[in-house]
Order: sequence, then structure tokens, then C-alpha cells
Amino acid sequence: MKNTYPSYYKKFTCIADKCPDTCCAGWAVVADSESLEKYKNTDGDFGNKIRSVIAVDEDGDTVFTPINNRCPFLLNSGLCEMYIELGHDSLCRTCRQYPRHITYFGARSETGISLSCPEAARLILQGDDPITFEEENTLDFPQPTDIDPDLYFTLLEARKKAIDILQCREFSICRRICAFLEFSDDISKDIRHFECGTIRSKLKKDYFLSEKSAYSQRRANGTTKKIFSDFRSLEMLDSSFADRLSNAESVDVSTFSDNKTDFEHLMVYFVFRYFMAAVFDRSLPIKSKFAAVSFIVIQKLCAAENADKERRTQIMQRFSKEVEHSASNMDFLNTTMKKSRCYSVRNLINLINSVQEK
Repeated sequence: MKNTYPSYYKKFTCIADKCPDTCCAGWAVVADSESLEKYKNTDGDFGNKIRSVIAVDEDGDTVFTPINNRCPFLLNSGLCEMYIELGHDSLCRTCRQYPRHITYFGARSETGISLSCPEAARLILQGDDPITFEEENTLDFPQPTDIDPDLYFTLLEARKKAIDILQCREFSICRRICAFLEFSDDISKDIRHFECGTIRSKLKKDYFLSEKSAYSQRRANGTTKKIFSDFRSLEMLDSSFADRLSNAESVDVSTFSDNKTDFEHLMVYFVFRYFMAAVFDRSLPIKSKFAAVSFIVIQKLCAAENADKERRTQIMQRFSKEVEHSASNMDFLNTTMKKSRCYSVRNLINLINSVQEK
């Protein structure tokens, strides 16, 4: 199997008790069936402790019951008691893999790390050079799939085009995101109808030459209000996140320079993680809109604090933890972006144009 990963991927190592925002608090850890079988046969007092904290939650998942919103195995030192007592192999699949994620496409796979992890966020956002990607052959077996191979390879080319647009530093990041939205919107119908030849012909088009539509302040204000209202309605791990959203909504970002490579890296992260999923559901617009809307919200959150690079990294990491790692939040946003006219590509471009360099 051939695996693709971003250049920073293999640099990741968990920093354990040095982590400023442990993944062992705030979330209930779901245990997989293979691990549960191990725990059933673990001897001694520690085996009894494991079994005493296993429960089925309201979603039907088997989890370790949190204590004061923390994993019952999280020690005050910040280390994992299960790891100390039984070793790395004793960890359930979630704990072994996070923040790594993998997606299978038949004989190919893609791996990355999640922005919600502070150390992963540092690696994703820290560099000034454009993010690059690497490939390697693995010993993993191909996964059964019914994806269309022509569409898959065409989308690979389209994603490369999208990333090239986002990394074109001749233009401001706002201008690049508008061009990215134009491109995604232009090929969305072709994806739904498997028009791979038409998609390939559009890969040669220069989307920076698209004629700029007339800017409407009223529409921009309405779009902003809708976006922030929707984000405040999300399920929150930290209630103060909603307050920060409220404070950021009316912030003028025009004086907050967007000449920052971490915003570029943020967009490339979203595109790498979500773009190719269109081969399964052929719904590219929602994935592109989510990336653009996330930029809009994060940019305002950063401008509200006039955040330096370290603080911007913290804000982007917190956003990911609050939004990306809640299935209900992602389902709500995907549904809302699909149904509401406020999230049309035209409205999002209009909003982004309000701070775009002329």
C-alpha cells in the first residue's frame, strides 16, 4: 500500500506530562472491542480498577467513565496510569493513535496529525516554508473499497491544484482563499457527475484572474452574524470559548495583517484532511466551505487578542478541539452550510473580500 503524509508527520512525539492541554481530559475515551477483551482478562487490583470504570454512554459507546471530567487513569503528574502499569500495548486504539488519523482509499492511504493536539498544532503551524507531502510504500494490505478510480486520481490532481492556490504567496491569504473557493465551486458539479475530463481541463485555469464581484457590506454583516450565531450554538468543552466568539464577532480584522504563514498552513491542513473525502460522498463544497468559514472565525478570534504566533497556535488548536472533534458539531455545521444561503460561496467570498488586499 502507498501512504501519503505531510512532511511534519513523522516529527510528532507525544510530550506526555509536558502537554499544556492533555487529551486525557474533557473527552470520554471510547474503548475498542479488542482492548476490552484484554481488560477483561487483566489480573490483579489494576485489572479490577479498569473494569470498575468501564461503562456504556448515552451514545452506546463503551467508555472509561470520567472522574471530574478527566480520564480515570490520568494521574496528577499528567502521566497515564495504564501506560505505567501495563505498557503502551495496553492502551485502547483511541489512545494509541491520537492525534494521528488515517484514511484508506483502497490500495492507498493518507495519514496526518490532528490540529487539536498542542504539539501537533505546533508542528503543523510553526514553519515558514510551504508544507510539502511525502509518499512511502507500506506493508499494509489494501482495504476493500468501491470508490471510482478515475475520480480518485482526478481529485488527487484537483487537491494539488487547491494547495498550489493556497500556497501562492504572490497574493494575500484572503485572495488565495477566494480563489480556492472559486475553484472548488467550479468543479463541484463535475465531481457529482463524474465528469473527470472536465475537471482536468479546469486544472489549467487561473482562478486569480476571476472577476471580483461587487462588495456588499450589508451581506457581509449578515453572513458574519449567521456564522457566529451558529458557532456559539455548538456543544462546548469550554464555556469560555463561546464568550471569546461573542467578543470576536464585531472585531475589525482589516488592520490585523494576514501575511502570516500559519494561516496558510491552517488552510492546507484542512484541505489535506478533508478534500479527498469527496471521493466517497462527492460533496466537495461543504468541505471547502468548512475550511473557509474556519479561517473567518479563527482570524477574528486572533484579531480580537492581537495574537502573536504562539497565541495564534493556541487559538487554532482550541478551535479544532472544540469543533473538529465533536461529531455532533461537525454534523450540525455540515447540515447548516448545505442548507443556509448565508454559506453560499458568493456570500463567503463577499465576506472575505471585506479584508482582502486590493
